[in-house]
Amino acid sequence: MKRRDLVLGLGGAAGAALAVGGLMPRAGRAEAPAAGDATAVSSAPSPPWPVGAAKGDIAVAERSWDRAMSGAIPGLGRSDALVIIQDGRLVLERYGRDHGPATRHVSWSMAKSFTQALVGAAVLQGRIDPDRPLTTVAHPDPKLTLRSLLTLTDGLAWDEAAYSVVDSDATKMLYGPGRLNGAAYAGGRSLAYPPGTHWRYSTGSFQLAAAELQALIFPTARDPRERRAAMSGWMRESLFAPLGMDTAVAEFDPSGGLYGGSLIYASARDYARFGELYRLDGIWGGKRLLPEGWVKFARTPTIKPDYGAGFWLEAKAGADGKPLGLMGGAGPMDAYSAEGHSGQVVLVVPSKKLVLVRLGLTEGANGFKFIGDWLVPILAALPDMA
Repeated sequence: MKRRDLVLGLGGAAGAALAVGGLMPRAGRAEAPAAGDATAVSSAPSPPWPVGAAKGDIAVAERSWDRAMSGAIPGLGRSDALVIIQDGRLVLERYGRDHGPATRHVSWSMAKSFTQALVGAAVLQGRIDPDRPLTTVAHPDPKLTLRSLLTLTDGLAWDEAAYSVVDSDATKMLYGPGRLNGAAYAGGRSLAYPPGTHWRYSTGSFQLAAAELQALIFPTARDPRERRAAMSGWMRESLFAPLGMDTAVAEFDPSGGLYGGSLIYASARDYARFGELYRLDGIWGGKRLLPEGWVKFARTPTIKPDYGAGFWLEAKAGADGKPLGLMGGAGPMDAYSAEGHSGQVVLVVPSKKLVLVRLGLTEGANGFKFIGDWLVPILAALPDMA
């Protein structure tokens, strides 16, 4: 199942009710989860973005937002936030009902992109080797590595393609048999394919990547509270605090394992900071937070032409000859994005020096097509700047 389908980004604290049929968790306004399951960086407002006049026709984005809010595009669903950063300056910010600059919004599967960043931060610090065989799997293989997990080419048996939430391995991991320790559930799977030979979508792979990261950088942390505290403190110091992501919240399972594939909470402004870090090639405020080449790794396709490492890509054509990606070949081909269930998007467009954040509740199998079609004219009205 791709990120645009029903159960892709399912996640939640232990004990949450199983979502069945149409009873999906609400992918909208989200404050911090229950104490003990998540760690907030700060409740203080984030530092303000520099504000500037837009280059190009920003009125197109304003009209597009108004149309979305009026219900003129039924397939788009509910829009909660639109933030556009152009060359490091905030040029447009709009919010829906009950949302504002400080409102935390659930990431769903955009968390996978954050996990890719966290692995990169650990590589930069010399704490891990992404090509070292995994230690947290039941069936080790020399080619089964963090790199293979981040590119979804690990080959571990996993089925997230089922539209029914009851049948999805993601739901079973987060709400069923694997709810107490998601990484143990994912890591116990056998190899269905040799690593590096097959791509398939898996929230379990990123849960396992987060667990491997925790095990390598905090090998003596055993107690769940100790594991949560160590990991959340390191995330704050290595990523959130340098970026000024003061609204960011990370959620953990009962074993103290980070939900690496599904649950980050932050404001739209702070999601934009994350996107801007990638636009700037992993450098923020003159300091490198991600290794040289790590952003290129994120946006370089492997087996699947529209997927890199934790990020979705625009691609000229798939196996059937049709363009792939969020905008289906109609938008900038250098664009890449973090994407999450129900229409969460952090879009990076290097050629336009642009980061765009869209948050909301867009349902249905074609939801991301509506979002992509909605974004195309907005981007076309903004000039190339690279």
